[in-house]
Amino acid sequence: MTASDVKIIFITAILLTLSFPPFPLGFLAPIAIALLLKYVLHTPENIGFKIGYWSGVLWGFLTLFWIANNTLVGMLLTVFIGALHYGVVWWLVRRVYDYFPRLALIVFPVVWVAAEFAREFTDIRFNWLNLAYTQTYYLPFIQIADITGYLGVSFLIMVVAVLLYVGMRSPKYRGRIAVLIGLTVLLPVLYGVMRMQALENQTLPEVKVAIIQPNVDPYQKWEPAFQQQAFAILDSLTELAAQDTPRIVIWPETATPFFLRNEPRYQKRIHRLVDSLKFCLLTGTPDYQYIPEEKEYHTYNAAFFFKPGYPIFDVYYKMALVPAAETMPFKKYLPFLRKIDVGGGDFFPGHQFTVFRCNTSLRKGPDGQTIPGEVRLSVAICYESVFPQIVRGFVKNGANLLAVITNDGWFGTTSGPYQHQQYAVYRAIENRVSVARSANTGVSVCITPTGRKCAELGLNRQGYIVQWMPLNNRKSLYTRWGSWFGWLMVLISAAVLTPAHFLKHKAGRNSA
Repeated sequence: MTASDVKIIFITAILLTLSFPPFPLGFLAPIAIALLLKYVLHTPENIGFKIGYWSGVLWGFLTLFWIANNTLVGMLLTVFIGALHYGVVWWLVRRVYDYFPRLALIVFPVVWVAAEFAREFTDIRFNWLNLAYTQTYYLPFIQIADITGYLGVSFLIMVVAVLLYVGMRSPKYRGRIAVLIGLTVLLPVLYGVMRMQALENQTLPEVKVAIIQPNVDPYQKWEPAFQQQAFAILDSLTELAAQDTPRIVIWPETATPFFLRNEPRYQKRIHRLVDSLKFCLLTGTPDYQYIPEEKEYHTYNAAFFFKPGYPIFDVYYKMALVPAAETMPFKKYLPFLRKIDVGGGDFFPGHQFTVFRCNTSLRKGPDGQTIPGEVRLSVAICYESVFPQIVRGFVKNGANLLAVITNDGWFGTTSGPYQHQQYAVYRAIENRVSVARSANTGVSVCITPTGRKCAELGLNRQGYIVQWMPLNNRKSLYTRWGSWFGWLMVLISAAVLTPAHFLKHKAGRNSA
């Protein structure tokens, strides 16, 4: 690898890292891609895979280093395996460019987005470094996600990157390129401004939600001697929040640091809270089930939902588990992998898009009149909130309010918690649903269907939020149509790259 190779890898990785939260510098993303495109396409040897892979590795280390706070092996696997995605894409664009340069530039954004979409469906998925997430601070620009999902924003970024590259290579076309870039950005912004205004001018029913942030050390709370104190913190904060009469109370992921199913005394305390103060309560907790056909227990990352007047609770099991941290990839097919300890857990995924129902009082109208209504609440547990198809499944199944519960305390005061909370903005916009995010150590936040944050509790603070949150019962185009844009990108990629492959070989034979 030459000094020039190393230089472009560092420049690209640093620019891409700075384009991700907590830095509001998303405009750097297309610049980074354009610079790398200029280098890869005009270096004599075919280095697309090598440059793409190692820039992905460095970008991954700089952006995801905080995973090592929880599992070093998990972080290394995530970075080195995830970078294969970029190596393959850059190899493809370089190979096509050798024979069909214009086609390569046209199809590059399509192939990139198709690859982002495809990696959502494997056991090694870590859906974190998608380009769309660089734009979470630019709300008007990303409102098109209610049609295309976040992949549409990734596509726009890539189109701008290609246009920037063409402008760098062809000075005489720079005026036209500037106009095209302006239209690529301005048209989505105009759509976004109109959609935000229309949604914010609607009079929607609202429910008062309390979000509890206990700020408990994620390592200490699992110590048996501390469990009672951890629960007491949740209890006392909830009673304080109850003075503002919330109708739904949300505790974070694994808020109860024990198997709540096996703790009748703590269940009774929760029922007492719920029954006396007349609210519904959602809490994260570990859970288990005995699987007769396997003659063993499966452990789950779960959420329990308590309702006043009901002696039982409803359950949801997390479906998307963090590779290496919560489960070993492919253990369903290779059971021996369960015996490999990389510092994570051995959880199993759930399979139900559960919707919890809470009949309660709502607020509606300019005079704030109280009306009876039903809140249909679903919960994304931690890492699930970066998977649009999971959240869409909840909303399509009837949810009109989304909770995100998480324990980002594992990642300390790094960029990880800020990235994670920013990504929830997309889930609100895509499905036009309010999001109530409860994080053990922060950042807890309330997000409206336009992606605006209406309340926030910062990192490493103990407290609570009580906020009226709008309930939008109208499904967005994305909720109704799903990942149509991603499938379209896959189909176009196949339709273009397959003929190009055969034509390339034909051209090679003719030249010989």
